[in-house]
Amino acid sequence: MNSRNAWAGALLGLLVGVALGGILLATRSDSPFLRGSGQDQGGHENHVELAPVGSESSPADSGAINPAPIPESSTGGLDDERGNAIVRATRRVAPAVVSINVIQQQAVRDPSMAFLERMGLIPQRNYIRNVQSMGSGLIVSEDGLVVTNQHVVSGAVQIIVTLSDGRRFQAVVLDEVDRYDLAILRIEARDLPVARMAGNDALQIGEWAIAIGSPFGYLLADTQPTVTVGVISALNRDIRQTDDEHTYLGMIQTDAAINPGNSGGPLVNTRGEVVGINTFIFSDSGGSVGIGFALPVARVRKVIEEIRTFGHYRQPSLGFQLQPLTPGIIEYLKLTDPVGAVVMAVQQGSPVWKAGLRPGDIFREIEGIPLVNTDTLYRVIYNANVGDRLRFRAERNTESWTGEILLEEIMGQNPWTDQE
Repeated sequence: MNSRNAWAGALLGLLVGVALGGILLATRSDSPFLRGSGQDQGGHENHVELAPVGSESSPADSGAINPAPIPESSTGGLDDERGNAIVRATRRVAPAVVSINVIQQQAVRDPSMAFLERMGLIPQRNYIRNVQSMGSGLIVSEDGLVVTNQHVVSGAVQIIVTLSDGRRFQAVVLDEVDRYDLAILRIEARDLPVARMAGNDALQIGEWAIAIGSPFGYLLADTQPTVTVGVISALNRDIRQTDDEHTYLGMIQTDAAINPGNSGGPLVNTRGEVVGINTFIFSDSGGSVGIGFALPVARVRKVIEEIRTFGHYRQPSLGFQLQPLTPGIIEYLKLTDPVGAVVMAVQQGSPVWKAGLRPGDIFREIEGIPLVNTDTLYRVIYNANVGDRLRFRAERNTESWTGEILLEEIMGQNPWTDQE
């Protein structure tokens, strides 16, 4: 018993000693347990007021220690922390981006019959086969208008539009605008998500650019669009003689990756506004090398406005043919100014006929721009619309005169047969 009592007494003494030591440590002025309350060495009160996260409140005394900030992620603010301008812009536009699957018909030769055809044993003939292609598009109205590129749907016998929520609709082509490589589709749906188009604010070279579309859409298991990011690389790019011999003027250049299937999808700024429609790329491999081009959204807005008002896009006509001034023509006509073009032919009753131009006139300026070559005129007309008035300066028998051309709708198939 004595042994047990001895051990118990020792244990009790040890516990009492530990308790007394803790009390002495807590009463010291430099004790870490006292920071933020109590008194400092000068006898002054030292309070710390804890403010909500994000408050600008500060301690009342410089001797106080600020509490460590609480990470946003631990308070449920993870989405806000990661939700930068690119994320927010994508969330605004992505629901309005669609996949477009197209079935086109092509005339092909049967290679197994080539030998017999060459020998003249059977007549040469073509076979029709269905070819599936794909692209992207953008919903531009709640009642089912969808914008895409003309080359995506050209020659289609069936067009299926798939929304980001998985719904599928058969589409019809309302109109195609060849010079802009643009097509307007309609699907039978209502209350659709619509992307906001940018206003007339000037784009800046170097600002962020977001390309949204459905590259390789048929290989993916879901219907959500793909997002790539780059910058606006250049503005007002002119591209002639592309693979399909198309001419594009005033295009937006971007290094945001644009791949097969992206055609027709939007190019977006960090406000979540559509600034262009992705149209084509420069590439040797078929994949993105960082040189892509988008049609400016101002042209898209004009086309949609025309379709809503007139049921189709009215392509403007001039109604004359020009011949650039060559050294031989300059010498023959004894001209002192080499800038301009000769009016070779004028269609009677056309806009230029009504403006007073006749064969033999020297066309010098359009909208105050010297006609260095016929490309100058092409550029002005490219962005003009039916109803616009174009100022010009011409010369007849060495006498200079000015006038206006009121653009009217062309009735033929090709609005550029007016120029040589």
